[in-house]
Amino acid sequence: MSPCAGMREVRRLMDRLYFIVNPISGSGRGRRDFARVEALLRARGVAYEAAYTEHPRHAIALAQAALAAGERCIVAVGGDGTVNEVASVLVNTGVTMGVLPFGTGNDLARVAGFPGDPDSAVEVLLAGYTRPMDAGMANDRFFLNVSGFGFDVDVLLNTERYKERFNGMLPYLLGIVRTLSHLKRMQVAVTHDGKSETFTSVLVVVGNGQYIGGGMHAVPPADLYDGLFDVLVIRNLCLLRFISLLPRFIKGKHMGHPIVHHFRTAELQIASEPACILNLDGELGSSTPVTFRLLPGAIPMLVPQGG
Repeated sequence: MSPCAGMREVRRLMDRLYFIVNPISGSGRGRRDFARVEALLRARGVAYEAAYTEHPRHAIALAQAALAAGERCIVAVGGDGTVNEVASVLVNTGVTMGVLPFGTGNDLARVAGFPGDPDSAVEVLLAGYTRPMDAGMANDRFFLNVSGFGFDVDVLLNTERYKERFNGMLPYLLGIVRTLSHLKRMQVAVTHDGKSETFTSVLVVVGNGQYIGGGMHAVPPADLYDGLFDVLVIRNLCLLRFISLLPRFIKGKHMGHPIVHHFRTAELQIASEPACILNLDGELGSSTPVTFRLLPGAIPMLVPQGG
């Protein structure tokens, strides 16, 4: 299949762009870079409107209002959390979505190809392609990039301890260090495609996209458009072996390692002991037992030409 299979060129007849902006994303980058985008759009005579989020999950309400008002191209401006909220509203509506990745981690952008500089981002919005992107459900919660539980959730919980004192990626790095010092194991039972397996595990990752945690290449084989999840179960191992594996995990060099169990599927069920909170595109919600279900081609996404 060619790289452009499943794409179609964006029509110039699109009335306008509607932006949902998280102004505090990326420590204020969302507001600063979007100001540059606005200047570029005005210079080119592009019709647009923008709404700004004021609190967590506000992007959901703004996207719902934009959808009800008949907007046909809605652009999320911010990090992976903002993208998740907007995308969750647009699933199977036929409304085109764009992304300006002006957050801190921008994990979805790393594999989807959304450019991070305002000038290139505007070019994608005006001259890119739409391509139907897959999404996922974890019980009743939506995710677009990656879900999972175990080590990554503990990192997110520990990261919160440091966010009031530090900015950028430092809280996340400190969260990793703290999590390593309290590494937890889980008993998990995984069922998919008529098979059931049990593991002692430290991490389970269900990938539609490839990256987590602001650049950790957790699921290198994952494809946003192939109709399947790539699932990794990291088996139990001692702390020193886990620390030695972590650099390979960050760089995406862990596939094929004996402690990495990998399979591909469109639906799976997982139970765990103890019950575990889920990571959903960097936010926490729902818990095990969990059914993961892929939503094929759920969102027409604006992507770079040939991307």
